[in-house]
Amino acid sequence: MTAARTMRVTISGVYSEYEVPANDDRWNGFAVPGFTLDQVRQLAAETDALGATVDADEIDTITIGDDGIVSVHSGHWNCTTIVVPDPDGLYYVGGYEWAWEIVGN
Repeated sequence: MTAARTMRVTISGVYSEYEVPANDDRWNGFAVPGFTLDQVRQLAAETDALGATVDADEIDTITIGDDGIVSVHSGHWNCTTIVVPDPDGLYYVGGYEWAWEIVGN
């Protein structure tokens, strides 16, 4: 049995690098990564920390409900996107919206 392929993603070094299952989905040339709930928690903590250093309308914030539903609020657009886990169990936070770069490519 071979190990599942993975890729490492980040957004211009602003966020940590996250190792996620590899996929070929792209949006405007950027990756569309799926995250585990633990990774989403880490990403939420990073957005909170970043939000303390920049204007609130320049950063999206992430909250996670007790039911595992993830909400991403855009300060710039003043809207909220609900992210539920896909059938593969992963959360596609920022998929088709954020500029996730594949590290090492």
